[in-house]
Amino acid sequence: MPYLVVAIVLIGLVAGANLIFTYGVIRRLREHTARLDAMGAGRPDYDLILAAGAEPGPFAPVRTTTGEALGPDDLAGGTLVGFFSPDCAPCREQAPRFAERAAAGGRERVLAVAVGTPEATGELVALLEPVARVVVEVEEGPLHRAFAVQGYPAMCVLDGDGRVKAAGSAVDRLPELPAV
Repeated sequence: MPYLVVAIVLIGLVAGANLIFTYGVIRRLREHTARLDAMGAGRPDYDLILAAGAEPGPFAPVRTTTGEALGPDDLAGGTLVGFFSPDCAPCREQAPRFAERAAAGGRERVLAVAVGTPEATGELVALLEPVARVVVEVEEGPLHRAFAVQGYPAMCVLDGDGRVKAAGSAVDRLPELPAV
């Protein structure tokens, strides 16, 4: 009988220590999550794409999903540009917002780049094609290089001269398209 009491007391002590340890780990994880969130919130997201004032690099004409040829000259006069990946959670959140903004700007003044294979990007293309000229390309494709894209979602507004007016990863932080 005394062995049973000792065993129960030991199990209770081990369970109590485990509970205290688990509480400490959870508290530490919350602190780290808060720190990471703070770092992300304070981190400028313009390094995902060309910064304001930069001009996109040259690129050979690319084909949109509707067969249109699209070259650098087609982006002059103020254009909203966005790069999205179907595997990216923030992209799934931002793409509908981008589509709303694009609808207000007019299809000819919006370029959306869906990153991946045509099969993988089908949903993105279906969402964006009614309101934007859409190009499907692989990572490091001609448009990626021209806009120096480093992550997703990446968006910018080009001014009337074809230079980046503003850039970011959230369409809500971008200005409206310049008047034609």
